Amino acid sequence: MSITFSTLLAGGLCVGYIVLLVIATRRQAALGKLYSWIMALLIVALLAQAVHLLPESVQLGMVLQPNLTVLLAGVLLIALTVVTFKFSGARWTRLILIAGVVWEIATLATAFAAPTSVGQIGWFGRSFADPVDVTGLLAIVGGVVLGGLAVALAVRRYGRADLPEVANRYLLWGLIVALTLVGLVMGVSGSAYLRESGWLVQFVALLGLFYNALSHRIVDMRQLLRMTLNWGILALVTALVILITLFIERSLTLEGALLPLALAVIATFAAIVYIPIQRVVMNVVRRLLGKSSDDLAASVRTYSQRIAGVVELSDLAQVITDAIREVMNVRGGGILIATEEEMGTTRLEPMIISTTPRPPSLLRLHLDDQVYQRMFVERRPLMQYDLEYSREFAVGRSDIATFFKALRMSSYAPIVLQGQVVGVLAAGSKLNGDPVYPQDLELLATLANQTGAALRNARLVTDLRRASAEAQALNTNLFKTKERMEQLDSVKTDFVTIASHELRTPLAQIRGYTDILDAMNEQAMLDQDQVTGMVSNMRKATDRLEKLIADMLDVSQLGLDAMDLRFAQTTLDSVLRLAIEPLAESVKQRKLQLTARGLRNLPPIEADMQRLVQAFRNICVNAIKYTPDGGRIDINAHLEKDETTRQDQIVVEVADTGIGIDQRYQDLIFEKFFRVADPGLHSTGTTKFMGAGPGLGLTIARGVIEGHGGKIDVVSQGFDAEKLPGSTFVITLPIHPPKSARRVLPFEGAAQPLASNSTLGLGSGNGTSTQEMAQARVPQQGA
Repeated sequence: MSITFSTLLAGGLCVGYIVLLVIATRRQAALGKLYSWIMALLIVALLAQAVHLLPESVQLGMVLQPNLTVLLAGVLLIALTVVTFKFSGARWTRLILIAGVVWEIATLATAFAAPTSVGQIGWFGRSFADPVDVTGLLAIVGGVVLGGLAVALAVRRYGRADLPEVANRYLLWGLIVALTLVGLVMGVSGSAYLRESGWLVQFVALLGLFYNALSHRIVDMRQLLRMTLNWGILALVTALVILITLFIERSLTLEGALLPLALAVIATFAAIVYIPIQRVVMNVVRRLLGKSSDDLAASVRTYSQRIAGVVELSDLAQVITDAIREVMNVRGGGILIATEEEMGTTRLEPMIISTTPRPPSLLRLHLDDQVYQRMFVERRPLMQYDLEYSREFAVGRSDIATFFKALRMSSYAPIVLQGQVVGVLAAGSKLNGDPVYPQDLELLATLANQTGAALRNARLVTDLRRASAEAQALNTNLFKTKERMEQLDSVKTDFVTIASHELRTPLAQIRGYTDILDAMNEQAMLDQDQVTGMVSNMRKATDRLEKLIADMLDVSQLGLDAMDLRFAQTTLDSVLRLAIEPLAESVKQRKLQLTARGLRNLPPIEADMQRLVQAFRNICVNAIKYTPDGGRIDINAHLEKDETTRQDQIVVEVADTGIGIDQRYQDLIFEKFFRVADPGLHSTGTTKFMGAGPGLGLTIARGVIEGHGGKIDVVSQGFDAEKLPGSTFVITLPIHPPKSARRVLPFEGAAQPLASNSTLGLGSGNGTSTQEMAQARVPQQGA
């Protein structure tokens, strides 16, 4: 058997595929997840090429050698499509593989079932002729579908790539897939010249695919295409000038000594015309390839001039962003502030990132992070493409990749000043869609170096202004604290006056009645009725004294956080009824109208009933004392959801039409011993208008309510004794108090409500007057 050129070429290409297989085996780590599929693709390509070493007369059943080349080309196309899907990270890879195998089995079955002309000269046309060659038709249709899917996926990924470097890889991949399809079609055409050319095209295409899968950075295809186009235009212009010169020389009829002279004139004229044309073409090429060194120097100078003199950090960030856009011809820019923290971490905070409306808040880099090593130790620029696709950053914290990806930038350069990194300069992708070149990173690093001093000055100014603002705020707080301390100090003085009055009044009564009893006893003038009256008055004085001492003890317990609460199930209806009933006579004497609404349908609550009654009675007493005769007091309650815990809570509002509370004192009225009124006008009346006690009632009320896990607030437009703006106390109580409030275990048997709602009618739609409450009988609470 003679050795032909076709045999030598097929053998040489088989050796080439074997070399690629060996390289792929040694570079398994670089291929990553594509390794097994690339190996399968190269093995199938080797087998498809080795088949051409067999004589065309070789037959396997009814399948001839040309038929076998088409079948193996189909297997190669399946492997190519699957590798494309894996490279793109697309779904449905397994489905594509199954569909391809089914198509190949169907094609093989039809080839074994009946003779076919596939692989022979002219088989493309005969596949659609009458009678139809089913094997050829299946091979063509399936090849078009699979090849179209691979090309379409590469084009789709190219259009949706968020980084120019990624788009460049998909562009090369799409060209490779298209070139491989051309090589496959030529290789199975049956024509000797087309077949051998197709082998070479297929090998070159698969070599490019192997290069694309193996290399992290590949040649810029768009730049290569532009260079080829521009140099082609330059060659065309040059050839055109030469052809015109030759045509003119041919048309000359001069002879003798005039001919060399004429040729010299023509050559000089051609050179004069060619030089400006060549310069114009080269300028176009230079513009497409990038800026010259003069342009870069001018860009750096322009950038430095724009950021000089800007001292506000926010203004500097905006100027830097706009300057990066203009100088580097990119879609956006930004700056990240770097701040060293304890434990060897560095905090990165985006100032202005123009490529995204919602940049991430911050990132903390550690000393062992690869990004920290690259930018803060080696102080080299970093590309977003490297962060996402380089093996150097493949193993690391996921939050770092997420942070930088959210910025939507293409490159970063550390801003270094006096050996310290103070920030990071970021640049977006180029407007023309080109990848980031080394000269772009160099320019960004140069701009970052120019930014250091301006950024440091701006941060110093910002820190000084922040410190000044904090000092001013501190002075304001100190002034307010001083005023509050002065008020509380006066409260202590007032308390001494009030407390002495509150203590001496019942003591004086007791002492007076004791002297009277003693005197009458000595004179034997005691009368049973007189004794009963004096003892009753003495009991009232002692009760008042006992209440004052109890309140003071309660306040001291609140201050020490030592008030014990015993929780049992009760109703707010019972609590408010017990709180209001002792005040009914005072309300009647003062001609006040007191109503309660919304209590009937409220769920039971867990509470210390005695303490809660005390709290609400103090609030109601406060409303009575500061509401003029004939005024109105309304108690409203409703159920709502807590916005934080989403638990049910009861809101009670006690609103009056009284004199109101000055907004300056709305926080202080809950402080112990605080009184708004002049202590010199102190009155011992518990419910007299503008009467005042020792200033402990609201303090106790707040402590009890907060002990139940609730809160109390006051709302008032201010103090006005004539317009009577009134006040509203808003009490919020949870249905189930927090665990921290359970200082004492609840009673084993829950206390029953003192009376049903129907007894007093609390919570009715029309409200219940206090006069009606006073007529109700109240049974004692069960133990």
